[in-house]
Amino acid sequence: MHAPSITEAPNELTTDIDVASPEEMVRLLRASDAQIYNGYRGFPALCDEVITAKIVQAVNWAAPLMGRRDSVIVLSGAGTSGRLAMFAARVLNRFLKSRRKEPNFRHLIAGTNLALIKAQEKAEDDPHQAWTDVEPLIEGKRNVLYIGITCAFAAPYVASQLLRISERRGGKCILIGFNPEDRARTLEVENWDKTFADAVRTISTRKDCLILNPIVGPEPITGSTRMKGGSATKLLMEVVFALGARQAGLLPGGRGRADLAGWVRAAVRGYEDTRVAAYSQAADIARLITRGGHALRHGGHIYYVGSGTPGILGIVDASECPPTFGAAFGDVRGFLVGGWRSLLGPGHDLSEAGPWYRISLDNFLEEIAPTLTKHDLVVALPGGGREPKLTEALRTAHKAGAATAMIRAGGSDRVAPRLDATVFVPDVPKSLLPGTSVYGEYATKLVLNALTTGAHVLTGKVYRNRMVDLRISNNKLWHRSIGIVSDIMGVCPETAKRCLLRSLYSVDRVTPALSNAKPSKHVEAATDAAKVVPRALILAGSGASYAEAERLLKKEPVVRAAIERLKAGK
Repeated sequence: MHAPSITEAPNELTTDIDVASPEEMVRLLRASDAQIYNGYRGFPALCDEVITAKIVQAVNWAAPLMGRRDSVIVLSGAGTSGRLAMFAARVLNRFLKSRRKEPNFRHLIAGTNLALIKAQEKAEDDPHQAWTDVEPLIEGKRNVLYIGITCAFAAPYVASQLLRISERRGGKCILIGFNPEDRARTLEVENWDKTFADAVRTISTRKDCLILNPIVGPEPITGSTRMKGGSATKLLMEVVFALGARQAGLLPGGRGRADLAGWVRAAVRGYEDTRVAAYSQAADIARLITRGGHALRHGGHIYYVGSGTPGILGIVDASECPPTFGAAFGDVRGFLVGGWRSLLGPGHDLSEAGPWYRISLDNFLEEIAPTLTKHDLVVALPGGGREPKLTEALRTAHKAGAATAMIRAGGSDRVAPRLDATVFVPDVPKSLLPGTSVYGEYATKLVLNALTTGAHVLTGKVYRNRMVDLRISNNKLWHRSIGIVSDIMGVCPETAKRCLLRSLYSVDRVTPALSNAKPSKHVEAATDAAKVVPRALILAGSGASYAEAERLLKKEPVVRAAIERLKAGK
């Protein structure tokens, strides 16, 4: 029997997060994040020598290629992994330009750059488009270093690129994820003769391939790797390439350092120290969560208004809420000073792709500010220096009666007046890369994740520590949904699948044609459907008809309360 994925398992530390107070939620998140550094059960973690040795190998592969015109370093992933690939490539290219070197990092995200804002999760199931996307980036390059990121070892998009580039002369591949190799996904991929597990077995035998997989433990909220998986992804890429820059002589005193393992351990300690510093502000983070929960429960919104890398992290956090929590796209949105130019540089403006892609702070002031109400929360994410547009956004929000807040990490404790909540993390270590604030960014990410996770928990999106209102937008999420219904309600996978189909197609009888259809048909039907999994949970736990389940969910939208009421016969 195939061992279950660790990244998809419930975390025993957070079983009762759905009934915790906001401050208790923050403590539970703190304990869960500690597993990134301290380890999970008997598996190798960041603190183990075997992982340090792999990071050292990755540094030695990266160093000779950074800033070279004849070489390219590709960072690729789907969903959160792809967004963080963009974030890292942006930071590293800016660093190389500051050193008058070729900015030779490239990012790929399944579904193109549209997925940076609005999830295009079916794209991660397409192994053929994956090669079409990466081929132009590596054409004509003498050396290629490919970093494929998939926290659960599950995305066919990454598996396809790994297999093809690992066969290429002059190509090296690093697979980053947080499952043991023997727990890679074995599910069949439509229109492909491989599974992710096949890809792992193949590259594990190739000398120019490295599998970098510290086990960071299950996520605090099961069903999305945006939190611990995202944090560990950011950490690994920054440590590898910051130390790669030292080895390449792009930073003073770094070339040829014998104790590279010592540098790795010191860099990782900086992230752990930052985690401690961020969560030491538990009471302030809890106040922010309370404000966010109030906004979402009363039909309001959470709006991030930011500049520089903190503002980009706000956009990343907002973009993850619809696929993670089944939230409406407008519930949490991010806006950035400079919009697309600040995000991706000149020539990448996607604001005409639809209203959700209008991400500049000017768009916020023109289109969102006039609609603000007392139920909204506006959170400023300053990048440093004078921020007149952020000040204007906060002043406008205050006049409209909306709650206002600010999140800052590092620097002086200088806060705009009349804010309803403030989180300031002062004790941030010195950055690994000059001109960047990698530790401050990490602290900001932790607070942002806590805010949106806690706020959605307060709106009933979570049952125990399982997200049960996810949008089923790809093959992975279809199978994850079957597992959620099966595990929570104690039914077999076949029954769980039948209840999902009843919920999805609004029927009481599942025809053989529906039952035997490929997952892609159900994904297409489910992508824009709401409350599919919560209804399926009610159907699986009772003899209720579809109509009865729908009525109960409307009467009691908090899923755990609805299920407990059902079990009590009320």
